Amino acid sequence: MISCKSNTNSMQLFLSVDFCVILRHVSTMRLSVFLLIVVCSVTYTDWIRAADRIWLEPARPTVGQGDWYPRSIESFTGSVVAFDAEQFRVIRAGQNTETVTSAARVLWVEPEQISNLEAGLIDLFKEGKYAQSLSGLPAALKSRPPVWRQQWLTMLSANSAWLSGRAPVALELVGQLDRRPLPAMVLAWLPIAWENGAQPAAVVRAASERAQDPSAVVRLVAASWLLSSADRNQGLQIINELVKDSGTSRDISQLARILSWRVTPPPQVAALQATWEKQIAALPMAIQTGPSHLLMNKLRASGQAEEAKRLQLSLELTPVYGLKKVLSKSLNQ
Repeated sequence: MISCKSNTNSMQLFLSVDFCVILRHVSTMRLSVFLLIVVCSVTYTDWIRAADRIWLEPARPTVGQGDWYPRSIESFTGSVVAFDAEQFRVIRAGQNTETVTSAARVLWVEPEQISNLEAGLIDLFKEGKYAQSLSGLPAALKSRPPVWRQQWLTMLSANSAWLSGRAPVALELVGQLDRRPLPAMVLAWLPIAWENGAQPAAVVRAASERAQDPSAVVRLVAASWLLSSADRNQGLQIINELVKDSGTSRDISQLARILSWRVTPPPQVAALQATWEKQIAALPMAIQTGPSHLLMNKLRASGQAEEAKRLQLSLELTPVYGLKKVLSKSLNQ
């Protein structure tokens, strides 16, 4: 059954999550101005309208424009025509022709209507009832949401599987998704362990079993879990292979490189910070959350409390979407 109202529950998840949108060398004043622009651009009255609600990463400035003045996230209503790893096609409200933009700019799409089954799955995830949320995936997919939405629901369920102790299922879902290229908005939800800390034995065992998987995305997730185990060297080997393999997609290669920062000794962090920030800023904004969280923790562990606080502010106050629970719960499964 299709809900006749906008997906309020999914939007609450969207608004509840950490997401870093600015990692260049900016002053506190510029960061605050940027956050104010973004926060004010996403209001309740905006997203309750009966139309798909879309959020796009700000367009990259031209050489002549420079990047001193922060650019706000672009949000608007319209009807999504198609959305894959390359292109995002939409008819904006009040227009009759399609607008085509790079799929990498899409931060989030809030559908006009979703099924009650989808809403239930999302509610259970928000409540931390991961096993129950996971069990709702087959029924939610049977309601035939658009392909991009099916991909996101499946990736959300991969996180539910990981967080409920069913790591093999999580990797299987990720592997199934990797059969076709994924939009950055979906890759953002990969069940990667961005923080240091022990993973349960079952998770480590599942990662070891898929360490040679043909899917680069599965290997990336497995490597992140292995870094939190006695098999850390195996995880690092996988990461190095992903970085060096010319067949690995650019986004996955970049995420693998960033994941390797987890093993950087604290005394080396200060010298690497500027380079790391540039690498994160070069990613599509949609997939900057996990890397930004990793950087924040490394700064804090290396005694750079003020720098970590600056980054934490951007993570806490920028309203994009729902990795907050995944990042905060991943070490407390």
